Amino acid sequence: MKRRQRDNYPKEKTTYYQNEPYYNTYYQPVGSPPKKKKSKRLFLRMFIIFLIIFALFTGLMYFLSSRANVDDLQTIENKSNFVSSDNMPNYVKGAFISMEDERFSKHHGFDIKGTTRALFSTIGEREVQGGSTITQQTVKNYYYNNERSFTRKLKELFVAHKVEQQYSKNQILSFYLNNIYYGNNQYDIESAANYYFGATTNQNNSSYPIITVLQSAMLASKVNAPSVYDINNVSNNFKNRIKVNLEKMRQQNYISDSQYQEALSQLNNY
Repeated sequence: MKRRQRDNYPKEKTTYYQNEPYYNTYYQPVGSPPKKKKSKRLFLRMFIIFLIIFALFTGLMYFLSSRANVDDLQTIENKSNFVSSDNMPNYVKGAFISMEDERFSKHHGFDIKGTTRALFSTIGEREVQGGSTITQQTVKNYYYNNERSFTRKLKELFVAHKVEQQYSKNQILSFYLNNIYYGNNQYDIESAANYYFGATTNQNNSSYPIITVLQSAMLASKVNAPSVYDINNVSNNFKNRIKVNLEKMRQQNYISDSQYQEALSQLNNY
């Protein structure tokens, strides 16, 4: 075909549709990473860093707590009014266990459910709330002050586990009952029973009458706030707390129904 003929050849018509949508074949410009993937990687890195820091911090607390000599707890037995829990009526021990740590016989120093709640409360509110077992309270009262912090709580957990490995439950309960504050300068259960009720917690002591179910519940209910709850002037809040304690003692079979009813009757006289 000659050039002249090619130029005169009718060209194919092209029709443009202005309203036809334009489709981009690329999801994003080449070389630009998806934003979602980038944010996920950043979150993963931050989470890994947090885990590393937490692991190092936990290791440090474990090292510091390992220096605590749990043999020292036996010095509590040297108190003049020390009474072993083996020599106490069952309901005396039950009053404290049911109120403070009903899973005492089952755990190994700390209650996972209660401790988890306490640790998250510590992180969120910068103070420890609840979750302490009798073993933890024993450790706190002997080794640490009343500082409420995540650091102290973590050390307390490690030492409590160490205590559980070395002592029986009865020994730990004895340490606890003979080294907590009952108000009015009374720091062991026998002194408190003598001072408030003219009674004894020692079944082998014939010098005083044996402490009653109600009196045991009153002491166990008092230790939560010894300066607030007054045995000589029982407030409504204190009385309600004692009733809760008596109900727990009955539910956990530390007292019978008749003992429960008798204690409630006696409480009405306060």
